[in-house]
Amino acid sequence: MNALKKEEEIYGLFLQEKPAKILVCLKKENKQIYTTIIAKEVNATYAHTFNVLKKMKKLNLVSFMESGRIKLVKLTELGEEVAKTIINLADLLKIGSLENELFKIYEIEIKGKLREQMNKESISKQLNKLKQKLTELSENSSQNVAIFSKKVLKKVDETLAEVFGYPPG
Repeated sequence: MNALKKEEEIYGLFLQEKPAKILVCLKKENKQIYTTIIAKEVNATYAHTFNVLKKMKKLNLVSFMESGRIKLVKLTELGEEVAKTIINLADLLKIGSLENELFKIYEIEIKGKLREQMNKESISKQLNKLKQKLTELSENSSQNVAIFSKKVLKKVDETLAEVFGYPPG
């Protein structure tokens, strides 16, 4: 198989929902598990899950261990790294979504309004929910996720300061 076709096959495999979920499922389980359990966890058929796992085995991301007629699946060391990368990507995308929520709140609730016209209680509730989600991401993730979530947390704090008339910073 030529290199370009192989690269397209890899992108095609991992930029789909189910294969990514399969790796993340295996990472979270952190032990050998049955294909049937993986299929249920990711809401896929057994056949599809098994076919994806066979492709992952060819890329040395998973290993199979036979227990009678049943195969147990486990991530390899490389599979662990790929799963971490997928989780990292998902966390970064969550941060982008949360930052977009912040922009929407600002546009709808704050922009162009006097402080007296703002529903401070509603704005505070919405912004504190964002802060909670961002704080969880900053504490449970890799360094780059922590950095980006802290940047957005700072924007949330600046927005709260603007709403309540506190000095920035």
